[in-house]
Amino acid sequence: MAIKVGVIGYGYWGPNLARNFSQIDSTELYYVSDLDSSKTDQVKKIYPNVKTSADYKDILNDPDVDAIVIAVPVAKHFEIAKEGLLHGKNVLIEKPMTASVKEAEELVELAKSKNKVLMVDHTFEYELAIDRVKEIIESGELGDIFYFRADWLNLGLLQPDVNVIWDLATHIVSIISYVSKMEPVSLSANASAFIRGEIPEVANIHLKYPKGITAYIMVSWLEPRKTRSITIAGSKKMLVYDLTNEEEKIKIYDKGVDLAGNIDNVRELKVNYRYGDIYSPNVKKVEPLSSMCSHFADCIADKKEPRSSGLSGLNVVRILEASQKSLDNGGKEVILKDD
Repeated sequence: MAIKVGVIGYGYWGPNLARNFSQIDSTELYYVSDLDSSKTDQVKKIYPNVKTSADYKDILNDPDVDAIVIAVPVAKHFEIAKEGLLHGKNVLIEKPMTASVKEAEELVELAKSKNKVLMVDHTFEYELAIDRVKEIIESGELGDIFYFRADWLNLGLLQPDVNVIWDLATHIVSIISYVSKMEPVSLSANASAFIRGEIPEVANIHLKYPKGITAYIMVSWLEPRKTRSITIAGSKKMLVYDLTNEEEKIKIYDKGVDLAGNIDNVRELKVNYRYGDIYSPNVKKVEPLSSMCSHFADCIADKKEPRSSGLSGLNVVRILEASQKSLDNGGKEVILKDD
């Protein structure tokens, strides 16, 4: 029997989630709620058999609903997710999971006590190209990782309730955590607000990981060109992931710096710059959002822990909250754990 899904919020991301759950064999798009009647009118036109309501509590109180999908502003994530779990629903939350670590921790514990699936929509963790990047790192082809550099830039969408870090950096943080299996030990952040004065539209985050590995992240809502790229520099090779390049999302560069001579004497060192081949591995094209939605359904059916679990969402929120703390303290370094 198909898992009956209720989508709460039909604004920017909700329609994409609803579309995917309506297309997956193992799920049935059963209910959609939104405060805006024009949104629910759209739902009725596209999905005439789907129930609609202006009040999300109608979804929670419907005994036929197996799972809820939350696609509303971040400030409401915790409240609705908690209510959903208390009503015995499995819960999928749009990123970021919550607005604070405290809220995320409570949801993780509640889901555990209720034996329900709690999952976060970290969409890019379900991108086949990101899976391939993870495989390449684990194979050792890049050698020892030196650093990550990520640019997630575009014009808009300016969010009313969160700054650019909470919006765009969420993607990068979840990707780096997923492909590297590492969590940062400290970070520092700085940001600027040019348009509205109080909510930064441009930000930089510097994360420090174990073994001296670092990550440099830039996010912006004020860029003329859409950029979605991550560079991974290794001791053997370098990799560039470019989401906007549909044909060659991954490029591996046999480039680097090799040293020869007496390493104890800088003046006697010989520096050789390596310029080798560049190649792009073939990656099958599959919509990551579809894979994510299918995974959610599989986790409910098989009672298994999701890839982007509540704990994964908590770890990302912990980094976002620490970034906010750094911003509030003039870019001061925030310690997350001992190296």
